[in-house]
Amino acid sequence: MTMKTLTERFLTLFGDIKVFRFPFFLVYDPGSYQVKGDDVRALLGVLQPGDILLRAYSNYLDGKFIPGKFSHAGLYCGAVHEDDRALVGTRQRSRVARDEAQSTLFHTGEQMVVHAMAEGVFIEDILTFSRCDQLVVLRLPDHLTLPDGAAPSPIDPALLSPEEHSLRERLASGEAIPREEFAALAIAEALRTVGRDYDFGFDFTDFKRLSCSELVYWCYKAVAELIDVQPRWVKVLFLQRLAIPPDDFLNDRLQRVWASASARNRHPELGFPTPSRLSR
Repeated sequence: MTMKTLTERFLTLFGDIKVFRFPFFLVYDPGSYQVKGDDVRALLGVLQPGDILLRAYSNYLDGKFIPGKFSHAGLYCGAVHEDDRALVGTRQRSRVARDEAQSTLFHTGEQMVVHAMAEGVFIEDILTFSRCDQLVVLRLPDHLTLPDGAAPSPIDPALLSPEEHSLRERLASGEAIPREEFAALAIAEALRTVGRDYDFGFDFTDFKRLSCSELVYWCYKAVAELIDVQPRWVKVLFLQRLAIPPDDFLNDRLQRVWASASARNRHPELGFPTPSRLSR
């Protein structure tokens, strides 16, 4: 291997410098995103509607203030078609806000994600969502049942939709309900929340605004106690808040279906399957 000249070394470094105009700033970033094309190709063959996605970035400042390994959560919806437009934004408090969500935030696609960021709740293609440094996929069990002596749901029954009430009644009767039924309700609820503001206060008692993990919790509120995800006191942005860190979805009630190579390498203790063991 020949030694690089000084000019070649400079141009190599120069090609990895990013320039931000407002405010003016230079960042040296030779690595780009750690979730690579091979990861995404594998991911597309694994995903199922209703899957919970967790992701992390190596160098974003906000991730340093969120406890745990992962700083963001989203809900994979699968295909979103034009017929779904009427559902979008119907959790908005005004018709104007709903119409705006349907006209400006609605996007169709075969593999779409609903998630909440500082701009609010929106729909995004999985290919865009995957631009990150670590990414994992979690999935509800194949069937959900209500064990004998299970604690009552922490969710106010008034917040449940008629469809969610119906599924809760079937659980109470002892029925084992397929995951797909709860996933369908979660996806519908995610689309209804599109356009809602981001919850910068991380208030998990008021769902008018939604943070990222709060959105996923809200969508699966009908089975919150069955997937062992509840708000708890944690330190976020230097303050104790009643919230759900994204890492709380990494529990024994949810299947660990897939992880990017970067996530498996960085967190081998999480026990994600290797590509050769993946199956739908």
